[in-house]
Amino acid sequence: MKVGRTRILFIDAYDSFSNNIISLLETELDTAVRRIKIDDPALADETALHNELTHYAAVVCGPGPGHPGKEDDVGIIRRIWRLSEEQLLPVLGICLGFQSLCLEFGGEVKRLAGPQHGIIRRVNHIGEFGQKDTIFKGVRVLNATLYQSLCADIGQHTVAPESWEDNKWTPTEKCPNLMPLAWVECHGADENSGVMDDRILVGVQHKTKPFWALQYHPESICTNSESKLVIKNWFNQAQAWNKTSRKAHYNENEVLHGKPPVRESLSCQYDGGALTTHNAPHAENELSDYILNWELDNTYQSMTLKMSSIVSVPDIVEALQDLRRNHIILESSNIHERSAGSADVRGRYSIIGLDIDQSLRFEYTTGPDYIKAVYPGGKQDMEGMINLRGLGGWPFLASFLSRRRIVGGNDGTPFWGGFMGYTTYELGLQGIGVDSKPRGPQHHRPDLCFAWVTRSVVIDHVENLVHLQALVKKGSHQPPWMDAAALKLKTLSLPNTSISSNFSDINGPASPSSSDSGDLANETKEPQDLEIGIPDNDEYESKVSLCQDFIRSGDSYEICLTDQTTNAPPVSEYGSWNLYRTLRTRNPAPFASYLRLGSATLISASPERFLSWNSTGMCELRPMKGTVRKSPAVPDLATAIPFLDIPKEKAENLMIVDLVRHDLHGICGSGTVQVPRLMVVEEYRNVFQMISVVQGMITPAEGDDKSRYTGVDVLAASLPPGSMTGAPKKRSCEILQSIEGKERSLYSGVVGYMDVGGRGDWSVTIRCMFRWDDEDIISYSEAGEEKRSEVWRIGAGGAVTTLSTPLGEREEMQTKLNGTLGVFR
Repeated sequence: MKVGRTRILFIDAYDSFSNNIISLLETELDTAVRRIKIDDPALADETALHNELTHYAAVVCGPGPGHPGKEDDVGIIRRIWRLSEEQLLPVLGICLGFQSLCLEFGGEVKRLAGPQHGIIRRVNHIGEFGQKDTIFKGVRVLNATLYQSLCADIGQHTVAPESWEDNKWTPTEKCPNLMPLAWVECHGADENSGVMDDRILVGVQHKTKPFWALQYHPESICTNSESKLVIKNWFNQAQAWNKTSRKAHYNENEVLHGKPPVRESLSCQYDGGALTTHNAPHAENELSDYILNWELDNTYQSMTLKMSSIVSVPDIVEALQDLRRNHIILESSNIHERSAGSADVRGRYSIIGLDIDQSLRFEYTTGPDYIKAVYPGGKQDMEGMINLRGLGGWPFLASFLSRRRIVGGNDGTPFWGGFMGYTTYELGLQGIGVDSKPRGPQHHRPDLCFAWVTRSVVIDHVENLVHLQALVKKGSHQPPWMDAAALKLKTLSLPNTSISSNFSDINGPASPSSSDSGDLANETKEPQDLEIGIPDNDEYESKVSLCQDFIRSGDSYEICLTDQTTNAPPVSEYGSWNLYRTLRTRNPAPFASYLRLGSATLISASPERFLSWNSTGMCELRPMKGTVRKSPAVPDLATAIPFLDIPKEKAENLMIVDLVRHDLHGICGSGTVQVPRLMVVEEYRNVFQMISVVQGMITPAEGDDKSRYTGVDVLAASLPPGSMTGAPKKRSCEILQSIEGKERSLYSGVVGYMDVGGRGDWSVTIRCMFRWDDEDIISYSEAGEEKRSEVWRIGAGGAVTTLSTPLGEREEMQTKLNGTLGVFR
């Protein structure tokens, strides 16, 4: 915190937009904002709270889920309105804070007939009628995003329609101390946006106390810039009140409990720890050194080959790898889909991790306070348990990666080596403080599994190049395996194969690309003799209705409901690989992946990038919400856009955009997050999707070195993906735990890499199937012959809002499910 900047206290009610409000306050007011939670135990005592408040010029009571009449939902906020005259200071309430203020001073909080979430409405405010002494002074046309299922009733419906215009700014008998400042009004219901309420109070001021409140979100990306003037007016009035009326002494010393909005860097939290061992011949100290100092002194080497356009990524995999071993393949399998919209729809690079069986691997399961290191040791893997000392897995992994940072590699590739792997949905739940239930016997399975990859292949589909790469000890010669791999690739019709050194350019035009060939022949043909377990239609629709009940009660704005289908085909030697080749042909995608890692197998045709970052600290999230399937009625992009340009689809996308802005602000800091693309429709092989692009630049916390923060911090802070949870994230996930009744596991997690060059790229694991080795089913024929079947799980779902219909959500879930399930047919 900069010395001399005025402080504001933000009371956080566990909302997923809080960091956006903090950014608005800090950038528009040039203030330093500190945060406390509504249930901060250090401030449970009145004296402690009063002492804390003396350090601030004003307080902002933020939005959040729930009802203002419930102590657990508002906590400290309610106590702010009850401060004595000696302790009084200026306060701005937003949404939940607004409702709490109105409830405290005589109003009622009721349910809207038509809840408004992610809906942009015209705000009619007192400033448009010449009032110059309110926070709406000078404000012109204000369009604002509403996130509310509840509304404040201060007696507005007792005013007759014919006298409404003359009395709408006058306090009512019901709430004589509350002066209305702004309304959202309508004349007749609107089915498309769910508007059904004619008079919604969205701005209020206490007549004698320095309390103001807004029932819209001034920080939303779709609230127009007039909202900034409202915030500036509020703070000007707050400071003026402090000068003339504040009785409590303003203490300029450091605050006692309020925390900076940017969290501490992960890589600085872990400084080593003891290892316990089993299945390993080393003494404990030797093992500790062995793992923590694993390949510290590496450098980068590469060889580059010209690639023929007729060679597919699976062709390269099959030429270089034993398909029965562990694999990590991140593929842009739709790179040749030239008809599928802009270049943003297609990924440029595919990455193959080599020799995964010989790579150090880290596995972490939520709950236990250790991370397991599995590393090659001859005939069998050896394991070490690394004590995390209560920090969780991310600080250790961030520290491990930062100590192996490399500069000076090949700028033509996004990955030089480093971590590749997956995280589950349940790992993200742990990060936001949500218990993952029920887990049952599956609790021992990894929620995070990363391999430390030192040999890799990167295919540049734009330049038609193949890069063979290795992390090797400094001073080492080029690894012999590169020459051997190059010879194998020559047999795949690589014309005029040329080999470059690390930094040599390869001149000449790239070969024209064409679609992969021959994949349809690899579809699985095994008979499906076990029944597929598909979600029950009525049960799923009932779950949608239950989600809407929670939304109407104010507990959520949007809930991303999912369900799982199971299938158990007979085991075959290359069954999972054939399934992947079939899926990538049926549903090519920019972020396809095939992982056979430890005890898990994942096959994905994901169209959604979750998070990427580069070595300079630029981070990008790409939330995808809003889906229309291709059909004779919707054959092209121009036809699809009107189907998605409606309030329901745009609201789904907007809510997640505001959520991921919050996630980015939590690491990057205030004023660093932009939205260069908002609600743009893209075309894929089978569907049209609405996407947005949210970018943030990692900046140093005040008084800190910029290098302390990395993309790993953003990754950990952003899980689970907001497009798979809804908003607010924490409360929505708690609701989903009670409704879904099963763990999602790899579905709704992420898969990708973070490399030694300081880059990372992760996709959301959707349009996917996965299996665990320990779920295989063993049965016996009448002749006593053993039969083994693999249990594959396929997740699918969609975002439930108040504008959803149970039938529509069930059909969307089935559309997504069938795109993946079809590989078994």
